[in-house]
Amino acid sequence: MFEFGRVRFRALEREDLGLLHGWENDSEVIMYSRSRPLNFVSLAQLEKQYEDWMKDERELHFIVELVDSKEAIGIARLQKQDWGNVKTVDIGTYIGKKELWGKGLGREITVGLLEMAFNQLNAERCQAWSVEYNRRAHSALEACGFKKGGAARQTVFVNGRKWDGYYFDILRNEYLNTRLDLLKQALGNKAEEYVRSNGKIEG
Repeated sequence: MFEFGRVRFRALEREDLGLLHGWENDSEVIMYSRSRPLNFVSLAQLEKQYEDWMKDERELHFIVELVDSKEAIGIARLQKQDWGNVKTVDIGTYIGKKELWGKGLGREITVGLLEMAFNQLNAERCQAWSVEYNRRAHSALEACGFKKGGAARQTVFVNGRKWDGYYFDILRNEYLNTRLDLLKQALGNKAEEYVRSNGKIEG
């Protein structure tokens, strides 16, 4: 497990699939996380997907919990990729507990994922994708130092219209330049203790 601020990342277990089934069948959650509000899945489909995830060493899947209550609130993912021999990690997350939207947890989770990607997986860059209408996700990514690198125009059809898909990325040196500030925002006065315990990332 990896604790970071208010949240804890732990491995996704088979016992979590019932919880995941509820989130993955909530049209509003999936409209923002998958850009497909009718992409409902059965428990059998999730079980098959879980088996596939467990076989793929490039992907790490987490349940995100609140540290204080141990309540599961969402999921997160790191997918290791190689683009032109540059070590890249694709990140993704969503909060399934909709009452926690807009509380700053998405940004905190994102910084936690960046810490894992740069400090443990030795990534050179991280990337993320988000649909045009998901402004909360754009704000969280940009607050963590991501830059919008481009758009795949009119690739998503939701609620009667076509939307662009946006690509965001952040390079290792860009993260290093803002790391301490981001850690202070996420961890408060525990940021320096965290750096001492988890080391200084090399450029």
